[in-house]
Amino acid sequence: MMGVMRLLFLAAALLLAGQHAVQAETDHAALAHDALTKVIRPGYDDLAANTAVLKMTADALCAQPSQSALKDTKDAFAATVESWSKVEIFRFGPVNKNHRHERLFFWPDPKGIGLRQVRTVLAKRDESVLLADTLAEKSVALQGLPALEYLLYGKGADTLAKGAEEIGFRCGFAASIADNVDRIAGAVAEGWREGAEDSKLFLSPGPSDPLYRAPKDVTLELFKAFTSGIELVRDQKLGRPLGESAERARPRLAAFWRSDLTFPNMAGNLEGVRTLFVAGGFAGIVAAESPGVEDSILFDLNRVINILNAVHEPIAEAVRDPAQRNKLEALRVALKSARDTAAALISQGAGLSFGFNAMDGD
Repeated sequence: MMGVMRLLFLAAALLLAGQHAVQAETDHAALAHDALTKVIRPGYDDLAANTAVLKMTADALCAQPSQSALKDTKDAFAATVESWSKVEIFRFGPVNKNHRHERLFFWPDPKGIGLRQVRTVLAKRDESVLLADTLAEKSVALQGLPALEYLLYGKGADTLAKGAEEIGFRCGFAASIADNVDRIAGAVAEGWREGAEDSKLFLSPGPSDPLYRAPKDVTLELFKAFTSGIELVRDQKLGRPLGESAERARPRLAAFWRSDLTFPNMAGNLEGVRTLFVAGGFAGIVAAESPGVEDSILFDLNRVINILNAVHEPIAEAVRDPAQRNKLEALRVALKSARDTAAALISQGAGLSFGFNAMDGD
């Protein structure tokens, strides 16, 4: 009798496992659809809308320089950084073509290559950077948001509100970058439109496709974006500027330190991660594996985002303030916990073969 019961139990277990496998395959396709329509496409559409405003305000600043026009341009820059931050974690699809990601955001730049190139252009007044067509052929370090940040916030930026001839070149350079950024953002958004080639590959992978041979490959791509997005904030954007101690802190390694958008940029990265987790379907996979754990992961992400949004002092002050340093180090611990827990359950539930990223510092 016991032998029969065991056989029945084994048969039931195998049946359930088979049903789970079928459901998992179905979930891969649904996950890709949700990620594209609820996360990726809206994110890049928002970026393109903000870069259009950035281009318009930069053009207006150059046409009629004033403090008000400069403020409008800086506000548009901040809005662009905010929207970029939410899609920065994605390194695949249209943004991965023609070096678009690097052209939008040449970072990290620990050796200051970008700054040197921008200053050289300003010193030589290289007029080839004044047109987006020719700027797009130059170094990626001259084309995107970090270069534009220096022009708007770096040494001499306050003179943009004046109409002097020598300032006209700096403003023209800034307007050209804004135009270039807008073109790139628009191209990426168009690349994700319904019916576009990248959308088709993403939603309908097949054995002859160059990137995704099965729906599970798309899930793995999204999984990498999720885990590396957390690591990006934890290890690079927080870890490197913090350094080993307050005395050895390196705040100028932080992204957007000149514009005081460092913490909003990190918060935006994690908002992108959170949106992918919830709307993209990963939370459902975690819940199916271990009910309630998805809430714990979300709690950690929400807490870190809220704390980052509440830091209003410049990164240079925050990394040297003992209280803030302790708080930021604690955030790194919370991010590691959220990442490790989510990664283990998602990879298990989705049947992914993926080790921890080498970026993980511990």
